Amino acid sequence: MDPVREQEILDGLFETVANLPEEAVFIGRLGLRVTLRGLTSSKVDAIRERCTVRKTSKGQVSEKIDSELFNAALIKEATSMLEVVKKADGSDRGAEAHSVKLSGWGDERLTSRLKLSGGEEAVRRLLLAGELDAVGDKVLEISGFGVDIEDVKN
Repeated sequence: MDPVREQEILDGLFETVANLPEEAVFIGRLGLRVTLRGLTSSKVDAIRERCTVRKTSKGQVSEKIDSELFNAALIKEATSMLEVVKKADGSDRGAEAHSVKLSGWGDERLTSRLKLSGGEEAVRRLLLAGELDAVGDKVLEISGFGVDIEDVKN
């Protein structure tokens, strides 16, 4: 194979690794557009470890993931853009939209107004339980969890 072509193919692989996939979700109840970026396995593992509660009872250690905290941490970490969108006339269609871009879930305009300690608490306070689960699942999906791997046949 031509060494130049081989290098182009390898460069494409490394570029794909560096550019994590992104997808926007819209939470209509809040008028919130959230752009989520896929997370690496080491980042997901670190979040999972931080959200695992360990208890020792009669010499046995049990582990349980705090799923609410896990989803909030995933969402906070994966959010690359956060924007509040409001239609000028309050309707869902045809009207001019105005928006406010936030620096993330830890944006001071959110945390100070709601008296929150940081981004993860903002996620937990603003999203309902089902929204927290759904957006957390979307982060994992973008991060490659549940992706079908095609069998390679010669």
